[in-house]
Amino acid sequence: MYRRLFYVLSSVLGLAGLCTIPFIVGVEDLFRTIGQVGWLCIAVFVANSSCTLLIPALGWWILMRAEGIPVSLGTAVQANLMGFPIDFLVPSIYLGGEPLKVVYISRVCNVTKRRVLATIIVAKFQEFGGLILSMIVATALLVWHTDYFTKRNEALLILVLLVLTSLCAAVLYAFAGRLHLLVTVIDFLARFRIFSHRMMRVRTQAMELETRIHAAVASRPYVFSLAQAVTCLSAVSVFLRPWLFFRALPTLDIGFDQLCIFFVLTNVVNAITLIPGALGLFEASMTGYADAVGLGDDKGAAFAIVNRIADLTLLLIGGWLIIHYGLSRVARGLEEAPDPETVND
Repeated sequence: MYRRLFYVLSSVLGLAGLCTIPFIVGVEDLFRTIGQVGWLCIAVFVANSSCTLLIPALGWWILMRAEGIPVSLGTAVQANLMGFPIDFLVPSIYLGGEPLKVVYISRVCNVTKRRVLATIIVAKFQEFGGLILSMIVATALLVWHTDYFTKRNEALLILVLLVLTSLCAAVLYAFAGRLHLLVTVIDFLARFRIFSHRMMRVRTQAMELETRIHAAVASRPYVFSLAQAVTCLSAVSVFLRPWLFFRALPTLDIGFDQLCIFFVLTNVVNAITLIPGALGLFEASMTGYADAVGLGDDKGAAFAIVNRIADLTLLLIGGWLIIHYGLSRVARGLEEAPDPETVND
């Protein structure tokens, strides 16, 4: 009840912010800027934006094939496209579509959901790891090449980067070192008789899941490294978005430092927001930053709107695939997926 109410209120708030921005910057100026960009550039922009789904699908496909899951690259791409509408609409830091992807791959390939889930966990870790690594590199280059920050702010940024790096290293060590974090937590709960009647079955499933994750990370390091290298390329497509947009404007260009700020700001806003798709917040951030650095608030708002055109295109494709493959009830959370034990391994 409260979750649905929060979702509705956050959606209304986001849509209100999205609709307000054009009137703040001027509707006429906004559409004139989009017209200057041109439909060809917008088409290229949409194609580049799709790489944030297509490239991670390739890395995930590499992991699944190494696990022995007989999945085609096209099926992996379709699963990522179907997961995007749920990731976008559900405020969950882009993790909402994973159950649907598990159901779809397990049905198509006739494998247990735990086998698929293990590869998804590793693939998601690689996505976040690649994103954090690219943000660290972008921020470090920004600090090195510019004098935007005071020494105190630079020290704070470096400290944040070190914390993020340490967290990624700790998670990777947990995967590779076979620490069995899930099993440890379950044993702790069982010791205090918390849900003890379910603990044994859950513990067995968690042990199998963590064993498969460990195999994907530590037992096949070359496969893991290849998938990680491929997945990191998706961050490049995000970095190129403002360059593709602003280079299409006849009298405007942006420097490398501004590309870095756009990149970091885009990822931070999309990661921390509880509003579906960062609606309103993303537009306000891009508009505010573009106005602050002299690019023009209408240029920042137009950049955000073109991003939304790309989002809408991918949402329509993903939504059509969900309906086409009969997964609409799973996407709405109204249908339970088949029990993992009933699916042949």
